[in-house]
Amino acid sequence: MAKIVIIILTFNQKEKTLQCLETLYKSSATRYQVIVWDNGSADETAVAIRQSFPDTLVHKHPTNLGVASGRNAAAKLAIETFQPTHLLFLDNDILVEPGFVEALYQPFATNNKVGQTQAKLRFMHDRARLNDAGGARISFLRWQVTPVGYGEIDRGQYDTVKECIACGGAMMVRTDVFRELGGFDSLFDPFGPEDMDFSLRLQNAGYQAQYVPQAMAYHAVSHTFGKGYSEDYARLKSRHWFKFMRRHASPLQQLGFFLLGAPYLAIQVLIREGRKGNWGAVRGLAGGLLDLAKSPKTKDVS
Repeated sequence: MAKIVIIILTFNQKEKTLQCLETLYKSSATRYQVIVWDNGSADETAVAIRQSFPDTLVHKHPTNLGVASGRNAAAKLAIETFQPTHLLFLDNDILVEPGFVEALYQPFATNNKVGQTQAKLRFMHDRARLNDAGGARISFLRWQVTPVGYGEIDRGQYDTVKECIACGGAMMVRTDVFRELGGFDSLFDPFGPEDMDFSLRLQNAGYQAQYVPQAMAYHAVSHTFGKGYSEDYARLKSRHWFKFMRRHASPLQQLGFFLLGAPYLAIQVLIREGRKGNWGAVRGLAGGLLDLAKSPKTKDVS
């Protein structure tokens, strides 16, 4: 019998988290265990959740562990406390439709090769348009990740269950598979692309990741790291992308990126950020590449 624990990470987003929990508890007649991992918030998030949703297990951590390490720590707590068969990782800026959890679980019940499922997401601000309708499309040449159907009006064109590269905003995973893979890779702290890395490693291990359009939710697409395209943000973004590419791109894809994609992108950034006077972003991107050059070759966590 399936036992599902829902894990929500939060950092200084009290109201968004409360709204997420409200729709989650209303979305199904079946109650699931919910864990909110407060990644060092200073806005009394934990207090507010305990008052409004006393059945929720809230852990307030003294510091921000980042996304990968925060989710791993929350998963460890979930496994030790509830012994779940499945873990549902849900962003705190998501509102779910009725039957959401049950729909995400359904493929696991009929196919033992399924290790992970992902929901359909529409934008919160424009509920007719798609945010993600089938996982990620990755172009290593252009340093680009585009969710399937991004920005399109949802007319049912992506309403077929299919395999995908799952993104982490609303994904369920078998607990045994999560443990087998060692969870999310903390190399990608404090943010991304730990979710796509996990999904690709999962598929390389012989499991399927499936997109489930019957699991519907609305996503506000908010960010909690810094403000704007800062030097730190740019440095981390570039460093993580290069690590991700070195792990998952083919030698030909990597060669194409460094010969064609990287010079083109460098010119784009110089023009765009230079016009704004944001030379910190340019330094950050260059710093990320230098970080990668100094680091040893990235290895799988599993």
